[in-house]
Amino acid sequence: MRPRGLRHLRALLLGVRLTLLGLACVAMSGTLAQAQGTGKPEITWALTPLPPAMLERDGKIVGYGVDILDWFAIRLPDYAHDKEIVPLPRLIKTIMGPGTFCNIGMNPTPERKEFLYFTDAVLPHLPVSLIVDASRDDQLAPYMTNQGEIDLERMIIDGKLNGALRSQRSYGGPIDAILLRHTENPRITHVGNDANFLQLIALERMDWTLYLPAEAEFYRRAKLPDTAFSSWHIAGNDQLMPASIACSKTASGAKIVDAINALVQAHPDMPWTKYYSSSLSQSDQRRYAQALKDLKIGFGQTVDQ
Repeated sequence: MRPRGLRHLRALLLGVRLTLLGLACVAMSGTLAQAQGTGKPEITWALTPLPPAMLERDGKIVGYGVDILDWFAIRLPDYAHDKEIVPLPRLIKTIMGPGTFCNIGMNPTPERKEFLYFTDAVLPHLPVSLIVDASRDDQLAPYMTNQGEIDLERMIIDGKLNGALRSQRSYGGPIDAILLRHTENPRITHVGNDANFLQLIALERMDWTLYLPAEAEFYRRAKLPDTAFSSWHIAGNDQLMPASIACSKTASGAKIVDAINALVQAHPDMPWTKYYSSSLSQSDQRRYAQALKDLKIGFGQTVDQ
């Protein structure tokens, strides 16, 4: 028979353990209730790694797109904001799933409007441009219009400059139409990955490519920080391209779209565009500011950095 004192001690210790376990469960349930009991509609921001707007670093997504998102989120305190990294192939399926998802930078199309709400234009950005080594800008003189733009089709037909494009990529309606007419041009090489195009230009293995200006500057800063490249507006392209925020077709999605539109209307100077501008080269920052002014959008930030 075990001593009575030992049995009493074991019972006491068991009671303490159960008490501690109970307290832990109460604390956990209280925290969960606090998290779920805010009464705020939950919005999940689907973040897709698309440098330089969004790139994955140490398990997080950073970039000017996230900075712009945060600018809006902090001014929408009536919503519980969460972020989820979603690869591009899964993006549409994810935001069509249960709950309310939002995505920044998506352009509205008739197909997408079937299952998403879209804000007004949030981020006018520079369109796809012709990229060359700045030290060889003079080679573009024969293809320059009176407005200082590049006649891309005339340049391709002339056949004196070698270019490279990414396979299967859309460069926008006006440019795609030109490229489609010259798919067999031997001066244009199509490559599956365009991350190294600037190096090929710097090595004079090719003369030009097409990038969004922020993309070109991202690759330049990462791989060729001591080399200067020029980006040229292509004739027939819009000076600025709009980008919107898209949200699920739910009650919360409709309300947050309305709230973001109200913020855009309340801030006609669009202060969040400073994050995008900082991703551009010095010359493109000036080009961007001028394009905004020309469209009477207003740009209250200093763009020379």
